[in-house]
Amino acid sequence: MTPLTKGLLWFIPSLVALILIGIRLFDEDKKVRFDLLVNTAWKGRGGIAVLIMVAIAIKIENIIFDIRPLGADVTWWFYRVEGVGHILFLQKHLSSHYIVHASSLFYVLGLTFFVSFVPLFFLLREDTENFNLFAKALAVNYMFILPGYLLLHVTVTSYYVPEVEPLMYGQPQYLAILQLINRQSNCFPSGHTSISLTITLIALYNARLKRLAYFGILFTVLTVFVIVYLGVHWLLDIPAGIAVGAFAYWSTSTGRMDRFFNLVTDRFGTGADGT
Repeated sequence: MTPLTKGLLWFIPSLVALILIGIRLFDEDKKVRFDLLVNTAWKGRGGIAVLIMVAIAIKIENIIFDIRPLGADVTWWFYRVEGVGHILFLQKHLSSHYIVHASSLFYVLGLTFFVSFVPLFFLLREDTENFNLFAKALAVNYMFILPGYLLLHVTVTSYYVPEVEPLMYGQPQYLAILQLINRQSNCFPSGHTSISLTITLIALYNARLKRLAYFGILFTVLTVFVIVYLGVHWLLDIPAGIAVGAFAYWSTSTGRMDRFFNLVTDRFGTGADGT
């Protein structure tokens, strides 16, 4: 049995369980309706089309990288600016087996859960407006993330500096799951940071779901710690991710990107508002 098969045997049930728990926990005003999911999904078909385009773009980026990595390697500059003393400090003082695996599980499962749960949750609540906002904001995130990964080659810290332990990448099952969507060699900007921040802002200011917003704040803070501790990001990746996430939310929530996305949504009979 391959590491990927072994990993998926616990990853998929864990993801499903987290989604079901999330639906119960974050439905604070009891608006979830499973019986109307198909109808609501049809109303949000423009947003679904955008999400499919994002998935295709990610796959194309992976294929291009597998064939021939592009761009310039600027990892040396990151290392020269910030070094890795802070990472070595964390790894030395937080070397517990439980912390390592808890952090790795958080990284592997966390963002996948957040990105899959939130749009489904909005559809179950018949909230096509915020579903479409999520889809557009996620797409804007990847408009920056994918070119960054392709054109600015920034190797993760645990691959670049021998002293930094690959706490998560040294685990075959974790690595196999992660490589399904990301080659784990480029890390600028931090997509984990940007996307989690974007979702948190949508929950806080648009959906106005307090529990989900508080969870998003905690999730984003923990993400910053985990990605540094595990040796998968440089510190500079984080403010870049925050900037991307904030811009993605601002540009879509204010309607400044609607002209672009209407090229997609109008083909499916939906406008910027999903109707």
